[in-house]
Amino acid sequence: MTTLQKKNCPVNATAYTYIIGRIRALERGLLNNRLLENALKAEDLEQSIRILSELPYVNEVIQNAAKNPNALDRALTEHFWDTLNEILKDQAIAPIGILFQMIYDFNDLKLIIKRHLAKSPNDTEYPASFEWKRALRYITGERNEYLDDVYRKAIDDTLAGYENVHNVQVIENSIDRAFLMEVKSLADNCESRVIKNWLIAYFMFAYLRSALRAKFQQTKIDLFRSIYWENPYIRFEDLAEIVTGADEKVVETIIHLGFRELLPHDVEYKNDPRFLSEMEKNMDNYLMKFLRPYRIQAFGPEPVFGFLYAKLHRCP
Repeated sequence: MTTLQKKNCPVNATAYTYIIGRIRALERGLLNNRLLENALKAEDLEQSIRILSELPYVNEVIQNAAKNPNALDRALTEHFWDTLNEILKDQAIAPIGILFQMIYDFNDLKLIIKRHLAKSPNDTEYPASFEWKRALRYITGERNEYLDDVYRKAIDDTLAGYENVHNVQVIENSIDRAFLMEVKSLADNCESRVIKNWLIAYFMFAYLRSALRAKFQQTKIDLFRSIYWENPYIRFEDLAEIVTGADEKVVETIIHLGFRELLPHDVEYKNDPRFLSEMEKNMDNYLMKFLRPYRIQAFGPEPVFGFLYAKLHRCP
């Protein structure tokens, strides 16, 4: 989408001096491919944890957590959130963290709404920029409860959509749609051309992932439509071609959208789950590769943004 650009040193360059140095130190704690592959080959969870203990922060993060997937996931989630908050204490780069905060915020809204509708207690809280109890009170009808307008609208639209069809997938789709609207807004207002183009790619890949999953799950097109809203980057008609079209149209449509390089080299599309997993892996690799050259910059938001994305995907 773009190449490494030569640009003038930003006015607030001195504000980046500390944070870029901190990022360089934190990068040493990223999970590398060797450790990841060895952990995946481990015979059990305990052996996998021992392998990952080579990372400086793993023992510290999980030493008090129960040795089961849910507890470890929670511990690692809190570790990422703490890392994010540490970086964003510098107000000069605080806007960089909005995407990563929103990923958690919107996922938390899904959990709160689902548990409320299922009349299940909200006894587990995950990191978010808002208080769970505030969101829950708003969902249960306390409209005077303070909550950011973005989340208020997402909740209202989701509850209205669910009331019409009583399908839990509408909750997922409506919240994801609200999230993607905010991703586009971030791209539209982003000063960094690099991050702007990355956000556009992220936005388009999210819709492509959703269409492929809907194809494999045989989701009805009307239900899939609840995730979409008009935008200049990807048309509903192209996504619908993937969801409802003939199998041979899947690859053809992906190529038409300009994503040929994401296609698996050794897996043909024949409603094979491996096709979807390979496509999703290629999308993640593309986004990581896109940011990698910019980590060498001494100043600017790109190294910070790249680290946060790598940390999000490279926490074991």
